[in-house]
Amino acid sequence: MTPRHARPSRFGRSPRVLATAIGVVVTVSLGIGAVLGIGSPEGSDPVPRSAALSPARPTGDADPAASSTGTHGQAAEVLRDWDEARSSAYSRGSVAALRRLYVGGAGGSDVRLLRDYARRGLRVEQMAVQVLALEVLRQAAAEWVLRVTDRLSRGVAVGSSIRWVLPRDQASTRRVRLVRIGETWRVAAVRPG
Repeated sequence: MTPRHARPSRFGRSPRVLATAIGVVVTVSLGIGAVLGIGSPEGSDPVPRSAALSPARPTGDADPAASSTGTHGQAAEVLRDWDEARSSAYSRGSVAALRRLYVGGAGGSDVRLLRDYARRGLRVEQMAVQVLALEVLRQAAAEWVLRVTDRLSRGVAVGSSIRWVLPRDQASTRRVRLVRIGETWRVAAVRPG
């Protein structure tokens, strides 16, 4: 009998190979990823009100990045809210909700990744990004530039008969430009380092 982990899945690869491949793809793009141009979203499928990104609000969270005061704490809160809204979009398989997290010219690789999951009948649940370091490089009323070091700390790829815990990825550092449109913070650009 062929061991379970060596049997081909309906995707033509063994579950272990596919899980590794999914982990690599998720690792490359999670934590905001290298984003490319995609136009503004159309249609419905609104982001839940609880996932709307807002200026900072105090929390009792023990996360060191979020427990700071002032600008740093506000930046950590906005980033955490953004990551939670992104996780919600992946969990629901909602391309429209994911697109709304980006300014019109950003988010292309993230949208393509989510579409690829959907095409394979998969969603990513319980996705969590661990922020290891956060530095505010520039702050204005409606624009922040942050240097963020983070990694995927949790995620599960789920399909009709498939469930894979994704591996933690290596920490990576990026410059993230966020802009506020109304009360919503969106990612406008992501660059290395």
